[in-house]
Amino acid sequence: MKSKLGLFLVFLFFTIVGFTQSTNRVYDFFGGKSFNNTTVFYRLLFKINNGKVSGYSFTDERGKNESKSIIEGEFDATTNQISYRETTKLITKSKQFFNENCFLNGNISLKLTNNISTIKGTFVALNAAGKKCTSGKIHIISLDAYQQLKQKIKAEKLLAKNKKNNELKTKTESLPSFDSNKKLTIKDDEEIRVFWNSDTFKLDIWDDAKEDGDEITITFNDEIIMDKYSLKNKKEQIELPLKKGENKLVFTANNTGLIANNTARVDLFDGAIKHQIITQLQLNKSVTVYLIKQ
Repeated sequence: MKSKLGLFLVFLFFTIVGFTQSTNRVYDFFGGKSFNNTTVFYRLLFKINNGKVSGYSFTDERGKNESKSIIEGEFDATTNQISYRETTKLITKSKQFFNENCFLNGNISLKLTNNISTIKGTFVALNAAGKKCTSGKIHIISLDAYQQLKQKIKAEKLLAKNKKNNELKTKTESLPSFDSNKKLTIKDDEEIRVFWNSDTFKLDIWDDAKEDGDEITITFNDEIIMDKYSLKNKKEQIELPLKKGENKLVFTANNTGLIANNTARVDLFDGAIKHQIITQLQLNKSVTVYLIKQ
């Protein structure tokens, strides 16, 4: 998977066409961050306001080590340089990231044009004691450029399909799907960790597709809070206090409804921060969400 991602990034960076700057000063860039001879998917979603940068970083999006963090930083309009840092980890699938608790600090150059829009730079990740965890390079592009590249690849595939001579067929790369309205999908036996600040948590759960009789049981710190609940299009809300440290939230599929798999939409609210989750479960399978009260 890593080698395919590397080839994709090389192809991506040298074939970008077209970009229109966002008028609302919110920017969505993604591509790769490289370290220790490894490249992983990396995304920055941020805004610039009076020289201040704020937003989110995503590492290994849709991968087994997916994580999301809050970022803050500064933008120098004279040099188009951004210095930023991860200030708070919000959510991760990786036990390794959780144990190391490393925070990325980036120094990047923002290039906005009508043809190519990129971010390039370097980063160093430090733990709480200031010890370096890793360092490397960042190379990411705008969402608009990606959409135009996707159209170009689609046209190349169509051209290749119509070629009669196999030797003349154009080799193309497939791009991953990308959704700015980010939701984290967790499946059978997966675990995620959410870093929490509030003393309580609120949970909304519902079926955001066709009601098909999915039933789910939810336990919180080993106590049942919803038993064989039949998911509806209407949201059901729960609010509970948290203990300091680790709180364990488990979702178990009691059936698979009329349309497999058992699928639930879950929103978790940590004050003003909302975590959007989709569970996809086979019969009697579970997923676990650890809420880490800091």
